[in-house]
Amino acid sequence: MKHQNETLRGSQQPAKETPGGGARMPLGPRRFVLVGSLCVLAGVLAGRYFAGGLVLAAAGAAVLATALSYRVESPWFSPLSWLVSVAGAAWTTVTAGYWWSISAAADSSSGPPESAAVLFYIGFAALIIMSSGSLAGITIRMIRRRRTP
Repeated sequence: MKHQNETLRGSQQPAKETPGGGARMPLGPRRFVLVGSLCVLAGVLAGRYFAGGLVLAAAGAAVLATALSYRVESPWFSPLSWLVSVAGAAWTTVTAGYWWSISAAADSSSGPPESAAVLFYIGFAALIIMSSGSLAGITIRMIRRRRTP
């Protein structure tokens, strides 16, 4: 008879225990942390030369926020993770639109369009939702870790 952990594969495996007694981050979020960190690093470095790099950094930050909202139980991608990833995608898209509208206005030597302010506030709201979702995921894990004997 197979043990329950032997029948699960890939990122669906339950979190293993660390030497300190806490659960380890599942494989899926660890991969997201790696990809998000590389995107942020590449985006910050490329952002000095073109605005697309800043959008890449925003996308990397959204992936990192999604990774931090994981759930310890299987499956790790919770409804909170969906909320964070949708807010992160909205934030990245609005950031790209905002920088595009600002650059187009700068190229035509005119003032920023009225849509730039709307994009800024929509992006700010998406950033707040994304950050709050990540903090909620971290807080939920901390509370559950304290409750488990």
